[in-house]
Amino acid sequence: MFSVLRSRSYLLLWTAQFAAMLAGFFNYVAVAWLTLQLTGSNLAVGSVLAAASVPQAVLMLLGGAVSDRFTPRNTMLAAGLARGLVMAALAALTLTHSVQLWQLFVGAIMVGATSAFFYPASTSMVPRLVEQDELEAGNALLNISRTAAIVLGPAAAGVVVAAAGTGSALAADAAGSVLAGLLVVLLPAGGRDPRRSATNPLADVRDGVLHVWRDVPLRATLLVIAVLNFFALGAVEVGLPALAYQRFSQGAVALGTTFAAWGLGSTLGSLAAAARRAPSRFGWGMVGIVALLGAGVAATGVAPTLQVLLAVMVVMGVLEGAGTTYLVSWMQRRTDPGMQGRVMSLVIFSSVGVEPLALAIAGALASRYLGLLFWASAAAIELTALAAGLSPSVRRMHTPSEPLAAEPAEVVGG
Repeated sequence: MFSVLRSRSYLLLWTAQFAAMLAGFFNYVAVAWLTLQLTGSNLAVGSVLAAASVPQAVLMLLGGAVSDRFTPRNTMLAAGLARGLVMAALAALTLTHSVQLWQLFVGAIMVGATSAFFYPASTSMVPRLVEQDELEAGNALLNISRTAAIVLGPAAAGVVVAAAGTGSALAADAAGSVLAGLLVVLLPAGGRDPRRSATNPLADVRDGVLHVWRDVPLRATLLVIAVLNFFALGAVEVGLPALAYQRFSQGAVALGTTFAAWGLGSTLGSLAAAARRAPSRFGWGMVGIVALLGAGVAATGVAPTLQVLLAVMVVMGVLEGAGTTYLVSWMQRRTDPGMQGRVMSLVIFSSVGVEPLALAIAGALASRYLGLLFWASAAAIELTALAAGLSPSVRRMHTPSEPLAAEPAEVVGG
């Protein structure tokens, strides 16, 4: 971990991503508050925020393909500057009291679109800047930057909105986005240039999907990630607020400390993964983490006191932080350099793409019986762990220390 921190190029990447994520939270708070000021409608707030999620999901795979075609550095630069210009225009309209609701929708769509290009590129940049045995450390520190942005971003944005208004918060969003783009100009191109396809980007997307589908361990890993996200997201994002409201007298304080406990655990798990490379029997490790997360979801639903719930959240956060670090590092090692952007975009899409449906189903379950949401989610996650453990391809997965060609049977077989 300390050798990664001594890398100027990696620190530039870390700072660029942190600036982009802080800008995203400034945007979230400012746009939500501005929409309420303009309309007074909660429906309008939800609609504007949802407008960002659609292009992000739709364009995510294309963003990975563009990153492979034009290099991650150039993709991050273009996405950061484009978002910065849009947010600067929106900030100017807000500061001059001429902003309208339709302009907020346009800004939200642009935010989602640029995010679909920026984040796959930033993740695929890591193998270009660190050594193979430093991937866990590099990815872990990026995970910590996300957690730090989640903790600091909304709080800082709220202070700016209260003290200087939504226009100033949108200006801060623009500045952070431009900074994130300009920082990557100083990054090297990387040790290995990506393969340049002669076909169009949509064909590149198809090639990336086929690449993952034909590589059985990669395919199995992505399926596990997608299913886990689908069931865990609903239990956490819908179930926890309902649980805090119905069961604990501390109310909103309970909800806030619960998410803080998760963030603390995620940071600890990421640091642990940074200090230790993934176990050689990687497949069994992945199965174990999924099974423990399922047990954690079940324990969340029956936690009798806030103290017990906080302990469960810390443990689940540790598992999530370590598991995410190990999974992403394993996939980066296994993936051809020319496919990094597309594979990382599929990883992100496995979370972003399932979120709207997952939250809708979780809301329906929670409205009938909150316990059903946690137990159904836990059961589905445990079944996922069981199915993964029964798969020969998953059981043979290991932390690679040799070229990919050493596993031809797994790439073409079942």
